[in-house]
Amino acid sequence: MNIISVGVNHKTAPIEIRERIALSEVQNKEFVTDLVSSGLASEAMVVSTCNRTELYVVPAMVEVNCDYLKDYLISYKDARKDVRPEHFFNRFYCGTARHLFEVSSAIDSLVLGEGQILGQVKDAYRIAAEVGTAGILLTRLCHTAFSVAKKVKTKTKLMEGAVSVSYAAVELAQKIFSNLSMKKVLLVGAGETGELAAKHIYAKNARNIVITNRTLSKAEALAEELGTNRVLPYESYKEHLHEFDIIITAVSTKEYILNEAEMQQAMQRRRLKPVIMLDLGLPRNIDPEVGKLQNMFLKDIDALKHIIDKNLERRRAELPKVKAIIDEELVGFGQWINTLKVRPTIVDLQSKFIEIKEKELERYRYKVSEEELRRMEHLTDRILKKILHHPIKMLKAPVDTADNIPSKVNLVRNIFDLEEPNQSLQ
Repeated sequence: MNIISVGVNHKTAPIEIRERIALSEVQNKEFVTDLVSSGLASEAMVVSTCNRTELYVVPAMVEVNCDYLKDYLISYKDARKDVRPEHFFNRFYCGTARHLFEVSSAIDSLVLGEGQILGQVKDAYRIAAEVGTAGILLTRLCHTAFSVAKKVKTKTKLMEGAVSVSYAAVELAQKIFSNLSMKKVLLVGAGETGELAAKHIYAKNARNIVITNRTLSKAEALAEELGTNRVLPYESYKEHLHEFDIIITAVSTKEYILNEAEMQQAMQRRRLKPVIMLDLGLPRNIDPEVGKLQNMFLKDIDALKHIIDKNLERRRAELPKVKAIIDEELVGFGQWINTLKVRPTIVDLQSKFIEIKEKELERYRYKVSEEELRRMEHLTDRILKKILHHPIKMLKAPVDTADNIPSKVNLVRNIFDLEEPNQSLQ
């Protein structure tokens, strides 16, 4: 009874390899279904994201080991020319459980503490459950992983603080203007960085967001997606600079799009009311001299990266707490696994004594009254319960290592002369 994990991730393989081996949802369903229906695995699940493709498998055959699964996935993706076994990692038994707990709690992520991975693991489990390849082991493993992630989120500060430039910009704006719902925001640039910033600031309750972009249709599409539906033509947005409390720029350009004279004029028109300017451009979009103006708060990517570095440092300081949570849950999961391993022996032990009881009671069935027979049956049930209590408790007790389980099982089976267990249950 083993759970194997093999896979590629950002630690073991470059992005070209990860792209080559990734599975779509349709491929994921087909892959795990084939593993189980072909008799190679009794359970199977795949976590596939931009940073990882990882198999979690309960083998049904001795031949199905890590090397077999690597080759199976490479063959399925027809990727022998590009992908090699060295690109994969291997995990076994508790190592597999620990790895999934680390993945789900986001300490194995490319960005420490990122919030998307738990949803991606839940999607992987959902897919396996839908096609019927998540059995008792993977179900327990995944739900324990979800529990770990929940505890990490609620009991540590691993996920606190911005660790992306766009989110750091919004977090800074919220620190300066605590209530963003009352502020008017101008976004200059509707590319990927601008879009992320817009979505982050919208999530912080900013609703008065105006977007401008060289290509007006991109600004309109983003405004419609946010539900603000407010845009300005790029040619004339500077005429409205004085209206905004927060200005975010994310434009690809070699020259400054806003200079000191333009912003000084805007500040005079707004009677020096404070303005936050967040320059997310590279090269910079805003003349650094703008930051010297009265009540003007200008932050560029370097300043925001300093905030990110501090936040990452705080997150790394939380790792001992996270690992302690993982260790605690790992012990519980290991004990549950051990209980599964002794379950056939417990069943056999109970069955043997029940059989003996029934045979002995049958000898007296026609020698005593029904009332006396019921009393005898009740008495023997109580006796059996007391006799079996200690052996069953001993079998279920935690062990130092999984290697000690067979010795306990063999001891009980020999003492009570139990037949060899069905290997399919082991």
